[in-house]
Amino acid sequence: MNEADPQPCDLLVGGDLVLTLDEHGRILRNGALAVSGGRIVDIGPAATLEARWSATTHVDGKGRLVIPGLVNVHNHTPLMITRGMIEDIGFAPMYTPGIPQGHWLDADDAYALSSLGMYELLRAGCTTVVDYYRYPSSCARAAAELGLRAVIAGRVHDADPAALAVGRYEHRVEVGQASLRENAELIERWHGHDGGRIRCDWAPHAPDTCSDDLLREVGRLAEAHGGNLHTHLAQLPIEVEAVQARSGLTPARLLDKLGLLNERLIAAHCIHMERADIELCGKAGITVAHAPIGNAKGGRIAPIVELRDAGARIALCTDTFSGDLIEAMRWSIAMQRIDRQGNVLDARTVLDWGTREGAAALGMGSEIGSLEIGKRADIVLLDNRSPSLAPLVDGYGVLVHSASGRDVDTVIVDGRIVLAGGQPTRVDGAEIVTRAQTVADRLWQRAGRAPIG
Repeated sequence: MNEADPQPCDLLVGGDLVLTLDEHGRILRNGALAVSGGRIVDIGPAATLEARWSATTHVDGKGRLVIPGLVNVHNHTPLMITRGMIEDIGFAPMYTPGIPQGHWLDADDAYALSSLGMYELLRAGCTTVVDYYRYPSSCARAAAELGLRAVIAGRVHDADPAALAVGRYEHRVEVGQASLRENAELIERWHGHDGGRIRCDWAPHAPDTCSDDLLREVGRLAEAHGGNLHTHLAQLPIEVEAVQARSGLTPARLLDKLGLLNERLIAAHCIHMERADIELCGKAGITVAHAPIGNAKGGRIAPIVELRDAGARIALCTDTFSGDLIEAMRWSIAMQRIDRQGNVLDARTVLDWGTREGAAALGMGSEIGSLEIGKRADIVLLDNRSPSLAPLVDGYGVLVHSASGRDVDTVIVDGRIVLAGGQPTRVDGAEIVTRAQTVADRLWQRAGRAPIG
């Protein structure tokens, strides 16, 4: 073959504007990416790559803004059943009576609801999702079928959920052991699925819903397994009060005492923290899974700038309240500017939180989070002919401050097109919505709130 002849590749992906988010912040106008074997093998001007590569499939980039796949580091997709209701009733579903609780679900219910959640996340450009809840194998199955990259864990706790929903803490050994078995079975079945596209971790629910003994045990299991440990931390005043009553420590100090406060911990919320807690978390190098939408809907703002300045890594999540991580970026900026009365965050910073920082937190920084040669081909194309993406100047500002997940047109994960024209390519989206609605109808009727119609 002549050196000038085009080389074969699987995909050639074009774009009017390509935001690589690499360390140099390279932006390409009329750019393209060549993909083979699930990885990016070339990136540069479209005209150059079209001459250099002969692709099996072309993804037309006309009218498209190309970005790395978004990394969403904390979700509970089966809790889709509470969305639109919990916001006006309570804050965290596990602590709120009168709604369908996790212990009401069976594996099929969890699968139907998780499929709905994963579908929404995919449509909004989230290519990597952290998800943990009861029946975690159902969550893994949903992510695998839709084509997402996912980190899945069970919901480990020994507080009895029925008692907790009415405000009582009853820690029971059998509840804790059952949740540990469920997480262990998940890892045995799903960890490493499809060449590592599905990965599994451990996730103690929170310092108040796990006894000290259970936290120690899950910490040992997570250390042996590797990966991350996922939890909620300082989410609610009731959590802080319960932990202090039990141990005399704040939740952060308790985790530190038990050896869990370190760079492998991804802790959601981190709202109700004293200055000493913030400094402790920063020094430990934890990752904060920042959920600005859910926090704000509960009337709360996390000290996210202070945590960052203290040394914590910040990554973004939607935490079931929305599948739209671009919306979460925008809320991050707005809430912190309101809280601190100043221009403390900008578009590029929060876009990094939703891509590079999330990838690094998950130990995937060399694989995903930016568009670079050698990285996995997790790519999102947005329709920049949408009025919400115009006028397009530097790409960052209008994306974060104006666009939404609804502008996503095409999603590629591991070099496979899993969303095209806004529709999933591997599943029937309409069927997913119908199946989840059927589950919601039944369980909300059990809760005494029969759906309209």
